[in-house]
Amino acid sequence: MAAKPESRKSERFGHEYIIMFQESQAAYPFYAASYNLSETGMFFKSLVELHPGNQILVKTDSDVLSQKKVPAKVVWCKQSDLKAAFRYEVGVEFLR
Repeated sequence: MAAKPESRKSERFGHEYIIMFQESQAAYPFYAASYNLSETGMFFKSLVELHPGNQILVKTDSDVLSQKKVPAKVVWCKQSDLKAAFRYEVGVEFLR
């Protein structure tokens, strides 16, 4: 079986990190686990379901003095293995 060709605009890198994200209408952020990152997007696992097309803010740094919130658009979201700690797998594209 041949490997699936890479269709991303930029190279992705393994990036295991706890992140926070916030939907535009949410009063508080959610925690998630990021697994890979590129210049144009990110893959993470979430406790909550997100809908494609929704815009979120991703907090990329845990240092309070250099907190950065990056706007992103949900490209896809699918349910993970039911035994997994995080129930949803999410792909987002960073907005410029």
